Amino acid sequence: VNRMNLSTMTFLFVLLLALVAESLADRPPNIVILFADDVGYGDLATYGHPTQEWNALDDLANEGLRFTQWYSGESLCTPSRAALLTGRLPVRSGMIPSGQSEGRVLAPLDTNGLPKEEVTLAELLKTKRSEER
Repeated sequence: VNRMNLSTMTFLFVLLLALVAESLADRPPNIVILFADDVGYGDLATYGHPTQEWNALDDLANEGLRFTQWYSGESLCTPSRAALLTGRLPVRSGMIPSGQSEGRVLAPLDTNGLPKEEVTLAELLKTKRSEER
């Protein structure tokens, strides 16, 4: 199993666990995913940094469920966010032009993005919630 497939499987497994927990609970869980550029594993006090304090983030990490391993779908922001939003490799949602290194990051004035037919994890969770009502 290559790393990309492993990361996708891990993410889908976590999503499955969240959905199972939701079906067993009286109320649906709150799912918060913090995705930041240029913040490494050791940059927070909760993960062992000796002097850096991000009190609000440290509090969230200490009170919630922490995942300590992660594989990003890509090294750049746009394709890695596309992978997080969809649970798919960025190339499958068109976020990496084949054979090109430029154009892999969307700029503020870009008019393109995820294809309209692409289904995001937020949409799946919203659909699941409306089915339960």
